[in-house]
Amino acid sequence: MPEKRAKYWTYGKDERCDEMRKFIEDAGIRLLVRDMKTDPPSADELRSIMGHVSLTHFLNSASEAYAEKGLDKALPERDEIFRMMAEDPSLIRRPLIKTIRLVTAGCDKKKISEMLQINANGEAIEVKMNDRQPRVNRRAVSSGK
Repeated sequence: MPEKRAKYWTYGKDERCDEMRKFIEDAGIRLLVRDMKTDPPSADELRSIMGHVSLTHFLNSASEAYAEKGLDKALPERDEIFRMMAEDPSLIRRPLIKTIRLVTAGCDKKKISEMLQINANGEAIEVKMNDRQPRVNRRAVSSGK
Protein backbone atom coordinates (compact mmCIF):
# COMPACT_ATOMS: atom_id res chain seq x y z
CA MET A 1 0.00 0.00 0.00
CA PRO A 2 1.49 3.38 -0.98
CA GLU A 3 2.39 5.83 1.74
CA LYS A 4 -0.30 8.43 2.42
CA ARG A 5 0.84 12.03 2.13
CA ALA A 6 -0.65 15.43 2.75
CA LYS A 7 0.42 19.05 2.76
CA TYR A 8 0.07 20.76 6.12
CA TRP A 9 0.14 24.53 6.65
CA THR A 10 0.31 26.11 10.06
CA TYR A 11 1.05 29.62 11.35
CA GLY A 12 3.85 30.05 13.87
CA LYS A 13 3.76 28.19 17.17
CA ASP A 14 0.29 26.81 17.78
CA GLU A 15 -0.33 24.11 20.39
CA ARG A 16 -3.58 22.86 18.81
CA CYS A 17 -1.94 22.59 15.38
CA ASP A 18 1.01 20.75 16.94
CA GLU A 19 -1.37 18.24 18.57
CA MET A 20 -3.20 17.72 15.27
CA ARG A 21 0.09 17.29 13.42
CA LYS A 22 1.22 14.63 15.90
CA PHE A 23 -2.15 12.86 15.61
CA ILE A 24 -1.84 12.73 11.81
CA GLU A 25 1.84 11.72 11.74
CA ASP A 26 1.26 9.02 14.40
CA ALA A 27 -1.32 7.51 12.01
CA GLY A 28 1.45 7.08 9.44
CA ILE A 29 0.57 10.02 7.20
CA ARG A 30 3.67 11.77 5.84
CA LEU A 31 3.23 15.53 6.04
CA LEU A 32 4.93 18.22 4.04
CA VAL A 33 4.82 21.01 6.63
CA ARG A 34 4.93 24.71 5.86
CA ASP A 35 4.77 27.63 8.30
CA MET A 36 2.73 30.41 6.69
CA LYS A 37 4.21 32.94 9.10
CA THR A 38 7.75 32.50 7.75
CA ASP A 39 6.81 31.27 4.25
CA PRO A 40 3.46 32.81 3.30
CA PRO A 41 1.55 31.44 0.32
CA SER A 42 0.81 33.67 -2.66
CA ALA A 43 -2.73 34.54 -3.73
CA ASP A 44 -2.32 32.16 -6.68
CA GLU A 45 -1.23 29.32 -4.37
CA LEU A 46 -4.24 29.93 -2.15
CA ARG A 47 -6.54 29.95 -5.17
CA SER A 48 -5.07 26.59 -6.23
CA ILE A 49 -5.34 25.09 -2.73
CA MET A 50 -8.87 26.25 -1.94
CA GLY A 51 -10.36 25.88 -5.38
CA HIS A 52 -14.05 26.73 -5.50
CA VAL A 53 -14.84 25.78 -1.90
CA SER A 54 -16.52 28.58 0.05
CA LEU A 55 -13.82 30.82 1.50
CA THR A 56 -15.76 31.22 4.74
CA HIS A 57 -14.53 27.70 5.53
CA PHE A 58 -10.93 28.93 5.33
CA LEU A 59 -11.22 32.33 7.01
CA ASN A 60 -9.97 32.61 10.59
CA SER A 61 -12.66 34.72 12.24
CA ALA A 62 -10.64 34.64 15.51
CA SER A 63 -7.79 36.58 13.88
CA GLU A 64 -7.46 40.22 14.96
CA ALA A 65 -7.07 41.13 11.29
CA TYR A 66 -10.49 39.62 10.51
CA ALA A 67 -12.36 42.44 12.30
CA GLU A 68 -9.72 45.07 11.51
CA LYS A 69 -10.26 44.51 7.79
CA GLY A 70 -14.05 44.55 8.19
CA LEU A 71 -14.51 40.92 7.22
CA ASP A 72 -16.91 40.49 10.14
CA LYS A 73 -19.27 42.94 8.41
CA ALA A 74 -19.04 41.90 4.75
CA LEU A 75 -16.77 39.80 2.58
CA PRO A 76 -15.16 41.34 -0.50
CA GLU A 77 -14.90 39.53 -3.82
CA ARG A 78 -13.09 36.19 -3.88
CA ASP A 79 -9.89 37.49 -5.52
CA GLU A 80 -9.65 40.25 -2.92
CA ILE A 81 -9.95 37.69 -0.10
CA PHE A 82 -7.12 35.64 -1.63
CA ARG A 83 -5.00 38.81 -1.83
CA MET A 84 -5.78 39.67 1.81
CA MET A 85 -4.93 36.14 2.97
CA ALA A 86 -1.62 36.24 1.08
CA GLU A 87 -0.73 39.58 2.68
CA ASP A 88 -1.78 38.43 6.16
CA PRO A 89 -1.79 34.62 6.57
CA SER A 90 -3.20 34.98 10.10
CA LEU A 91 -6.53 35.34 8.26
CA ILE A 92 -6.27 31.67 7.20
CA ARG A 93 -7.86 29.11 9.48
CA ARG A 94 -5.32 26.52 10.51
CA PRO A 95 -4.10 23.98 10.14
CA LEU A 96 -4.76 23.88 6.43
CA ILE A 97 -4.50 20.29 5.19
CA LYS A 98 -4.54 19.19 1.55
CA THR A 99 -4.36 15.79 -0.07
CA ILE A 100 -4.42 15.22 -3.81
CA ARG A 101 -8.20 15.64 -3.99
CA LEU A 102 -9.37 17.12 -0.70
CA VAL A 103 -8.70 20.13 1.47
CA THR A 104 -9.84 21.17 4.92
CA ALA A 105 -8.99 23.78 7.54
CA GLY A 106 -9.19 23.75 11.31
CA CYS A 107 -8.69 21.23 14.09
CA ASP A 108 -11.83 19.13 13.64
CA LYS A 109 -10.39 15.68 14.38
CA LYS A 110 -13.47 13.86 13.04
CA LYS A 111 -13.39 15.70 9.71
CA ILE A 112 -9.63 15.26 9.35
CA SER A 113 -9.90 11.57 10.25
CA GLU A 114 -12.52 11.03 7.56
CA MET A 115 -10.53 12.95 4.98
CA LEU A 116 -7.28 11.08 5.69
CA GLN A 117 -9.02 7.75 6.34
CA ILE A 118 -7.69 7.32 9.88
CA ASN A 119 -9.75 6.47 12.95
CA ALA A 120 -10.14 8.61 16.04
CA ASN A 121 -7.31 6.68 17.69
CA GLY A 122 -4.97 7.85 14.91
CA GLU A 123 -4.69 4.48 13.19
CA ALA A 124 -4.94 4.06 9.45
CA ILE A 125 -8.21 2.55 8.26
CA GLU A 126 -7.85 -0.34 5.85
CA VAL A 127 -10.03 0.43 2.87
CA LYS A 128 -11.27 -2.62 0.98
CA MET A 129 -12.01 -2.06 -2.66
CA ASN A 130 -14.95 -3.79 -4.33
CA ASP A 131 -15.43 -3.99 -8.06
CA ARG A 132 -16.30 -0.29 -8.02
CA GLN A 133 -14.32 2.55 -6.58
CA PRO A 134 -16.11 4.14 -3.61
CA ARG A 135 -17.46 7.59 -4.29
CA VAL A 136 -16.06 10.35 -2.14
CA ASN A 137 -18.35 13.21 -1.29
CA ARG A 138 -15.74 15.96 -1.55
CA ARG A 139 -18.17 18.71 -0.72
CA ALA A 140 -19.15 17.02 2.55
CA VAL A 141 -15.52 16.55 3.60
CA SER A 142 -14.55 20.09 2.62
CA SER A 143 -17.52 21.76 4.26
CA GLY A 144 -17.59 19.57 7.33
CA LYS A 145 -21.19 18.38 6.74
